[in-house]
Amino acid sequence: MTMTERAYRSEQARQTEILVKAVDKALHDAADGCDPPMLNAVIGALVVNLANSLSSIGDPRTRKQMRHLVDKELSRQIAGYLAAGTPSSKTVIIDGGMH
Repeated sequence: MTMTERAYRSEQARQTEILVKAVDKALHDAADGCDPPMLNAVIGALVVNLANSLSSIGDPRTRKQMRHLVDKELSRQIAGYLAAGTPSSKTVIIDGGMH
């Protein structure tokens, strides 16, 4: 039995939301009372993990497509949080650049 594209995307979105909430809660719980260097370390660890996940994709074409998807989605999410004035949004410094 195969899923339709619509069902696949719906299930992906549902699972993504569950993971987003779990990771967000864990980060907020861990970051309470932490100084900016710790927050930067957390963001750095997430970036390293993402890079490791992307590098594990064997097919260069698929890896490139996923990289573009990650870049696009990351930019979209950051813009959305900043536009909404989300109180938990903070400027972080990664590799010398402010994000």
